[in-house]
Amino acid sequence: MARSLFFGGKGGVGKTSCATAYALNCAAAGQKTLLVSTDPAHNLADLFGRAPGATPTRMRPDLDVVELDPDRETQRYLDQVKDTIRPLVSGERSTTVFRQLELARHAPGTEEAALFDALVGLLLETGRDYDRLIFDTAPGGHTVRLLALPEIMGAWVDGLMQRRRKVRSDYKAWLGDGEVVDDPIQEALMRRRGRLAAAREHLTCAAYSAVVLVANPERLPTLETARTRELLESHGLHVGALVINKCLPEDVDSTWLINWRDEQRPWREQLAATFADRPVREIGHQPHAPASSDDLQPLSDALQGLTPWQDHD
Repeated sequence: MARSLFFGGKGGVGKTSCATAYALNCAAAGQKTLLVSTDPAHNLADLFGRAPGATPTRMRPDLDVVELDPDRETQRYLDQVKDTIRPLVSGERSTTVFRQLELARHAPGTEEAALFDALVGLLLETGRDYDRLIFDTAPGGHTVRLLALPEIMGAWVDGLMQRRRKVRSDYKAWLGDGEVVDDPIQEALMRRRGRLAAAREHLTCAAYSAVVLVANPERLPTLETARTRELLESHGLHVGALVINKCLPEDVDSTWLINWRDEQRPWREQLAATFADRPVREIGHQPHAPASSDDLQPLSDALQGLTPWQDHD
């Protein structure tokens, strides 16, 4: 089974650069690696010089890249739901059901459910062909909501299955000794429940799945990173390491840079203290934003040997 690593943090802290640098390290070590972006900003094309596709695209030896587009995944997800229920409804009822599904496209949570469905496919099926799955997630609370979905949706599906069993039990009572035909909806719910359970088992196994949080040594990223760790761990997810990015070096020489460095120092110390029980890597502030994967070498060097999983090999 592939080991999964999710890079999360506040927008602008350097998640994409760190995730890509780590993926390049894995590939350079001969590990078959899949780098996945769930961030709608889609910055990976800038780093690799060409846009990845909806399916794994080879970018370097042992490194494939895929970008999950929210709109495309939502359409795929809704089409899949329609295919499941199409044999079960007809006539005017069918028209009403499909109209409601189209309206659901814009409902809160639909996009995240679709992205998570794609993520489950990567974890349980596509991941069989890789040693490492590296995820560049969208900013802020998106990571928490996405990774907590197996627990939330599992409880929701359990409720649907319980109500479905009650309907079938009542139907059987009405029929007396009559035979109750197979229930395709119950079967679909059971399949979905099984996939959710398998995804949650993988995501909550600290030997195979971990989160690396990325922060800048500033007030808001520091406070948000501490809250994010608490929320992730409350859902049983393993936060395996912290990366403090864009740290100014000690040998700055202008008054403006010295003041900025001194402002960073207490937040660097607070971040390190909050993650005293986890590996912490500091990465220096680069002279310019990375324009290609070649510009990521300082980050790759800083992340070399980082193993956020427990009982790692």
